[in-house]
Amino acid sequence: MKQREWTAGEQGALLDRVGVAAGRLLLEEDYPFLWANGRFCAALGCTQAEVPSRMRSLGRLYGEYPADFAVIEAELAEMLKNGAQSAAWTCRAPGGDGGAAWLRMTATLDGGRADGCPVFYLVLTDVSELAASCGERDRYFRMMMDEYAGNVYICDMDSYELLYVNREAASTLKRTSEEVCGRKCYEVIQGRTSPCPFCTNDRLTYDAWYEWQFDNPVLERTFMIKNRIVNWHGHRARIELSHDMYSAEYKLAQKDRERAALLRTIPGGLARLDARDMSTILWYGADFLEMIGYTAEQFERELHSQCGYVHPDDLERMLDGLRGIRETGQHLVYEVRLIRRSGEQRIVTITLCYVSGEESWDGIPSFYTIGLDVTEERTEQGRQRRALEEAYQAARVANSAKTDFLSSMSHDIRTPMNAIMGMTAIARANLSAPDRVRDCLGKIDVSGRHLLSLINEVLDMSKIESGKIDLSPEDIDLPKLLEGVYDMCKPLVAEKGQELKVIVGQVRHEKIVADGDRLRQVFMNLLSNAVKYTPDGGKITLVIREKESSIPGKGQFEFVFTDNGIGMAPDYLPHIFEPFTRAEDSRISKIQGTGLGMAITENIIHMMNGTIDVESELGKGSRFTVTVPLQYHAEEVARDDELAGLSVLVVDDDQIVCENAAMLLDELGMRGQWVLSGAEALERVALAHERGDGYFAVILDWKMPGMDGLETVKAIRGELGEDVPIIIISAYDYSDIEDEFLSAGADAFITKPLFKSKMLHVLQLFCESGRPEDAGDWEEEPASGLLGKRMLLVEDNDLNREIAAELLQMQGVTVECAENGARAVELFGASAPWYYNAILMDIQMPVMNGYDATAAIRAMDREDAERVPIVALTANAFVSDISKARSVGMNDHIPKPIDMALLVQVLRRWTL
Repeated sequence: MKQREWTAGEQGALLDRVGVAAGRLLLEEDYPFLWANGRFCAALGCTQAEVPSRMRSLGRLYGEYPADFAVIEAELAEMLKNGAQSAAWTCRAPGGDGGAAWLRMTATLDGGRADGCPVFYLVLTDVSELAASCGERDRYFRMMMDEYAGNVYICDMDSYELLYVNREAASTLKRTSEEVCGRKCYEVIQGRTSPCPFCTNDRLTYDAWYEWQFDNPVLERTFMIKNRIVNWHGHRARIELSHDMYSAEYKLAQKDRERAALLRTIPGGLARLDARDMSTILWYGADFLEMIGYTAEQFERELHSQCGYVHPDDLERMLDGLRGIRETGQHLVYEVRLIRRSGEQRIVTITLCYVSGEESWDGIPSFYTIGLDVTEERTEQGRQRRALEEAYQAARVANSAKTDFLSSMSHDIRTPMNAIMGMTAIARANLSAPDRVRDCLGKIDVSGRHLLSLINEVLDMSKIESGKIDLSPEDIDLPKLLEGVYDMCKPLVAEKGQELKVIVGQVRHEKIVADGDRLRQVFMNLLSNAVKYTPDGGKITLVIREKESSIPGKGQFEFVFTDNGIGMAPDYLPHIFEPFTRAEDSRISKIQGTGLGMAITENIIHMMNGTIDVESELGKGSRFTVTVPLQYHAEEVARDDELAGLSVLVVDDDQIVCENAAMLLDELGMRGQWVLSGAEALERVALAHERGDGYFAVILDWKMPGMDGLETVKAIRGELGEDVPIIIISAYDYSDIEDEFLSAGADAFITKPLFKSKMLHVLQLFCESGRPEDAGDWEEEPASGLLGKRMLLVEDNDLNREIAAELLQMQGVTVECAENGARAVELFGASAPWYYNAILMDIQMPVMNGYDATAAIRAMDREDAERVPIVALTANAFVSDISKARSVGMNDHIPKPIDMALLVQVLRRWTL
C-alpha cells in the first residue's frame, strides 16, 4: 500500500508533542516561512494564528532588531560559503532586551526546493538559563580581569576592534575604556596603521598561550605578552595579557625564562628527591625524562613518580650515602646504572645536595640532584682499557718473543761466524796444503751464505712490520721459476737422502705476471722448512694445480707442500705465523733458524691476495696449501699439427705423475696412455706394434722398482729396434747416467716437473728432424763470455772495490775504478763513446750517490749516455730500492754480497 505524505500541520503537531520547536523556511531574502509548529511560534513570542500577518518571514519578525538578525544572516551565509549542510548559533529572541530570552538556533538544509528556492529547517532551543549562568560567569570574569595586576586587552580577530580593556590597560594607555573600545587595537596600543604580525598568526590557538616579548615605541617600554583565542560574546577574539618591564610580574617572568634557558643548557637531568621517604621525585627538569626513557605520563602512571629507574644494587648503595649527608650537609657524587623503560641500561653520574625543611621554600626536606649520562664515555674508556691491556699483552709477548729471538739469533749468528773465523784460521795455517785450503773455503762460503740468509730474513721482517715492503710484478715463466727452486733444493735433499717430487696437475697457463723474487722466496721458505724438519730418507712433495677463477685474466693457482717429517703439536699451529716463534721441541733445538720465515711467507702471500693453510700432526708430517690468484698471459701453448692424434706411452711407478702427464698430452692433442712398471710397458709396446698402432714415443722414468728404466730401454730396443723414440724422465741430475742410457738406446732426457711446454718442446724434436743424432747431448757454453769487456766499477769502500775488481778480472774483464759518483761522472764524460761496456754503480757513496751519478750520466749529450748498461751493485736489496734504481735509469740490480754466478748472468744479459 502506498504511504500517504504527511502534511505540514501533521508534522508540526508531531514535533509539538515531542517538545521540538521547528519551522521550514525558504533560503532567500528575509527567509519566508513555509510552516512553523506551535512551540516554534511560542519561542519567537507569537502564536500560529499570527503567522499569515505578522510572521510571514523571519526577517519581518526581526525587523526592529537588525543586530540580532544580522547574526542570523551571517551564520547562514557562512554555511553556504563553506558548503556545509547545517549551522548553529546563539542569539536573542525578537523583542528581547538585556533580560530577554536567548535561543540556540540550528539550521539544516533538507535538499528540497520550493518556488525554485532551497529550503531549510530551523530548530529553536531556549538557552536563557544557560545564558544567565554564563552572564554571571562573564561578570565574575570581568571583575577578575579588572583586578588583574597586568594589562588585559580583548579584540575581535576579524575587525581588530577592541572589545574590552581592564583598568590597568586603560591606565597604561592613559585613556578610559570607553575611549578605546571600538577602535582598532593596533592603532590604540602600537600607533600602527596596519595590523601587527604578532597579533594574528598561526601560533594563536584556543588551547594554549602564545608568549612573546615586544618593545613598544609608543608607550616607551618593553612588554612580556601572552596571547590566546577566546569566544567573547559571539566574537572570535584574541585575549592579551601583558606586563611591562617595570612590573614585578615582568621581572619574575624574565627570571623564569632565564632559569628555563639555564636548565636547557644542562646536558643531563635535574630532579628533587623527597628526603622523607627517599623515593618520591617531587620535581624534575631538563633532560630527566629523556635520560630515564619515560614520558611524563608513563613516569607518573608506571613508576608512580618513584626512583625505581635506578638499578636496585646501586639504589641501596646510594641510599646509604644519602643517610650520611643528611647529617653532615655535604654533597655526594655517585655513578649508578639507570634502567630505562626499554630495558636498556645507562651509566649516569649523579651529584646530590641536601636541603633541610627549614631551608626549603615549601618546608619539605629534599635532595637536589643533577644526573649526567656518561654511558658513551665509560664504554669508550672500557674499550680503551681493553685495547691497552691487549696492547700490553701483545707487547709483553712480543718482547718475550724478541728476547727469545735475540737469544736464538745470538746462537744462530755466532755459529756461522765461528765457522768463518775458524775456517779462515785453519786455511791460513795450511796455505801449503791446497786441498785443505779448498775445503776451508767451501765451508766459509756455505757459512757466509747462511749468515746472509739470516740477515735477509731479519731485514725482510723489519720491512714488513714498517709497511715498506712492495711487490714488483714482472713476466714469469712458471716452469723456469719452479725449476730454479727445485735445483736450489736438490743439494739439500740429496744430502739427507730424501725424495722430493714436484707434480704438475692441470696447469693451463705457464706464463704469469707476479713478483718472481717474492714467489720464489715463498717456495724456498716452505721447501727448506720441509727439508729441515723431515728426517733423513723422508719424502717431500709439491703439487701444482690451476683452478677455475671468477676473475677475468687471472688463474687460481694452488701449491700444496707435503712432508712426512716431525710435524707440529696442535697448540703451536695458531702461532706458526707469528714472528720470532719456534715450536718447543728438543728435536729441532739444533736446527738453525730465526723464527721469521713463516711470518714473512704469510705476509707475502697476503700481499698477493692469497691464502696459506696449514695442517699438521705430531710425528706424521705437515701439509701447507698456498692459494694465489695470478694474472696470466692470454697466449696458450701452441699445438703442433704433426703431433695431433699421435699416441705416447708414459711409464712411471707414481700413478699421479702418470695421470697428470697423460692429461697434459691430451691437452696437446695427442693420445696419452700410461702404465706403472717396465714389464707392463714392454707388453703394451709390443701389443701396439703388432696391431700396427705403435706409439709415437715412450716417456720412461729411469728409477722404478722391479724392472728399472735402463732395463726397460734395453728390452724395448731388443723387441722393436730403433722404431720408437724413448725419452727418459728423471727428478735428478742425469749427468751420471746419461752415457749409459744413450748407449742402451735412449733418445732424449726430460726432467721433472713435467710441464706442457717442456713436453711439447721435446716431442717436437722428433717431428722436425726425425730421430736426432744425439738429442741428449748439449754443448757447454764458454765460462762467461765477458772476456775483453771493459767496465767502470764505482765503489767507495776500498775492500769491496778490491773484491769486486778481482772477481771481474777473473772473468777476463778490464776494470777501471771510481771512488764516488762524482768521479764516475768525470771518468765517463772524459772517455770516448762506447769506451765502457757497462758501469757497476754503488748507491750509498760520499760526494755524489749512485742515483745522482746515474741521472747525470743519462743526461749527457753523447750517443752512449742513454744506452750504456748501468747495474746497481749495492747492499740496498729491497724491492723499493730496486724500483728506485730503475726509475733513475739503472738497467738492473745486484745485491751485496756479490753472487758471482748472478753477476756474470746479469752482465752477459746486458753486454752480449
